[in-house]
Amino acid sequence: MLRFATTVLLLALSGFGVQAAQGGTVTAEAKTEARRMERFDLRADRTGLDYRVFLVRPAEPPPPGGYPVIYLLDGNATVPMMESVIGTEPPDSYGSAVIVGIGYPTDGPFDIPRRYRDLTPPTPPELIPPSRDGASVIETGGRDDFLAFVETQVIPSVEARLPIDRHRRTLFGHSLGGLFSLYVLYTRGDLFQTYVAADPAIWWSGQAILKEQAAFLDRTARTGVAPGTALLIETSGRLVERPLPAADAERLKRLRSGQTGREVAATLATVPGLRLAFRDFAEESHGSMLPLAVADALRFAFGRNPD
Repeated sequence: MLRFATTVLLLALSGFGVQAAQGGTVTAEAKTEARRMERFDLRADRTGLDYRVFLVRPAEPPPPGGYPVIYLLDGNATVPMMESVIGTEPPDSYGSAVIVGIGYPTDGPFDIPRRYRDLTPPTPPELIPPSRDGASVIETGGRDDFLAFVETQVIPSVEARLPIDRHRRTLFGHSLGGLFSLYVLYTRGDLFQTYVAADPAIWWSGQAILKEQAAFLDRTARTGVAPGTALLIETSGRLVERPLPAADAERLKRLRSGQTGREVAATLATVPGLRLAFRDFAEESHGSMLPLAVADALRFAFGRNPD
């Protein structure tokens, strides 16, 4: 999966019409007929941690209300995937989408230690899965710091650069990113209008997200959701086991038990006013579904349910 994402990044910059800027703001005079990507780093005020933001500017003028915008977590990997879907001759109105990847200052497609911290609640040690190398310490609990960074720094930085339709914001996340997307919907549902949770890690920290879900259900049973709120949940069906010692493999299996995105989608079907869609990629693994979910996120952001 890492090799695939790296390859897609190179293709996106060279073969799909996205021109890369070296940094800074691209002026209107500098725009060409191709979609154009700039990258800039931001330091989070609350934590002092550095992030890399990937901003893809449409070639066409903004619609009357401003550009729709799709924020992608794990932006190093997911932005090139999204741009490969949009392509050089975007279908329908997809070419008007501003794509924003929230990533990390690394040449790789993922920063695994950082995403553990950014996308999770404080997690008791006994509920943290074994690290990939069996030795690294997994730091958790930074989701509120990360959410504050997205709200108070990333979004304003994007909206200072381009005219954005603030009623057409989408948030996409996969795995722990999908868990984070649900957390934002449950606790700050007004921040975005469209949410995509691809194979969300509902199991994390003993399924702690279900507590926020219960509060969300109680609140929306009385008030509903804001008009236009939409959620797409997608799941994978093929399990690929990580090579681990037997004891660690058994512990990981226990930790990952319980509800999945499928059960969550069924529960949320009762929420008044929520446009909800669900898709199961039965033949795909947790990793191989990612580019397919990114493609569905684009369609869903423009009002189309997945096929």
